[in-house]
Amino acid sequence: MTALGSGGTPCGCGCGSAPDLPTDPSYGGGPCGPGPCGGDELPVNPFLALRVAFGMLLGEDDFRVLMGNPRGKLMLHNAWLHGSGVLWGLGVARDGDELRVDPGLAVDGLGRELTLEAAWCVSLTAWAREWIEAHPPQDGPAPQDGSAPQEGGADAEPGAPRRRTAEAWVLAEFASCPDRPVPALADPCDVTRRHDDFSRIVETARITLRSTAPAPWRPYHRVRVLLGLDEAAPGDTAGQEALREAAEVARVPAHRRAPALLAAFRRLAAADATALAPERAEGDMCPPWAPVTEDHAPVVLARLTVEISEYDGCVRIEEVRADPSVRTAVLPTTTVQELVCGLAPGIIGAAAEADAGGPRLIRGSLAWSREHTVLSFEVTAPLAPGSAEPEGIEITSLSDSGRGWATDEVAGIRVSADGLRVKVDLDQRPAYETVRVRVRGTGPKPLYGEHPRAPFAGPEGGPPGTADEGNDAVVTVHLPRQAAPGRTEE
Repeated sequence: MTALGSGGTPCGCGCGSAPDLPTDPSYGGGPCGPGPCGGDELPVNPFLALRVAFGMLLGEDDFRVLMGNPRGKLMLHNAWLHGSGVLWGLGVARDGDELRVDPGLAVDGLGRELTLEAAWCVSLTAWAREWIEAHPPQDGPAPQDGSAPQEGGADAEPGAPRRRTAEAWVLAEFASCPDRPVPALADPCDVTRRHDDFSRIVETARITLRSTAPAPWRPYHRVRVLLGLDEAAPGDTAGQEALREAAEVARVPAHRRAPALLAAFRRLAAADATALAPERAEGDMCPPWAPVTEDHAPVVLARLTVEISEYDGCVRIEEVRADPSVRTAVLPTTTVQELVCGLAPGIIGAAAEADAGGPRLIRGSLAWSREHTVLSFEVTAPLAPGSAEPEGIEITSLSDSGRGWATDEVAGIRVSADGLRVKVDLDQRPAYETVRVRVRGTGPKPLYGEHPRAPFAGPEGGPPGTADEGNDAVVTVHLPRQAAPGRTEE
């Protein structure tokens, strides 16, 4: 990734001073450059520890191992168990001709803490000039660099202002600064014969504006599909597996759905964890212990949209929009605990009431005859002989042209020999197009199960039905208009 015009300066005190505009295109604001992964400045050794014994002579490398192990352990924990995101602050907003990022704290994809102690600012006009140089106007098709097509092309009036929309991503990256030089013995192999060296490393954050955002790390795809957070494409084997599990959980009665969901969650989470592996870039010398590489480690703070007017070499900033909703916020564990408790009343209430085992409507089994005068459906358990009477099923229809509701009379009900299939005969097809079918598990004459002897409990996966009162199942369908006289329905 390359930064575009990201040469900001600390608005207040910061880690030294910075120039107004960078000469290095990868400069990201502030004097601190990016820190290497396990490089010379800040060692990272999560799986290498120092073993000390009496009489050992310890050198520089031993101290690097000593401080690199706890640092690596913390980064490993942050990266894999919490993920990257903003902890507090780091608001992005326009301040006159400047873009301002407020102080704050974040954790990047490698588990490093990014702290911005002083507000960071960049001149929007200066940044816009660099953006225009990197994206020269083109008359004709819309540009393919993510920017919106400019107003006024080859047919625009000569000398008219050119308006363009620039888009960028505001990112926070890890940076480190050497600090506090102290006297030191000169290295015999050092031709420069340096007699002092830096004794501190200051960790900070570097703000950059990039044309593209790093790919988000979203592990546990199966679990996310199970909970409705990810889509599953037709060729997505893992996603389709999760959809099947979700369908199985939905068929379980509500009072037993929590343990069923937990079992499905554990199965899919185990499969997701097995498939996970650290990301590795080609030629990367760092050990593959982190979930993402350095290129994908920055934290997204906002999506920036800037309306630019360009006229006779002059650049004017119009509207500026900074959208922070694209950032990820890392919530503390105490907040997560309380959010989970918000779901408890529904789960506890469903689990407290046991289902009596009455028959239920099988989802998707409702079907109509060709003339729409016979309705059939299937149930999960045999119905008691004689319990299916016309009063147990209600059919109404609503006119699409505003004539209101009509009640469609049920002439009779037939139950198959095994008690699992029901056919409902109507006097005539429903009067209107929108048809609601209500199968009764309540009221004086509901459908009743044979074994166990319990009222109809509603649709599959619905709330529990007791031995005294079941649940209704309501299905709404839209039937085509009746064919005109003399014509045959297709």
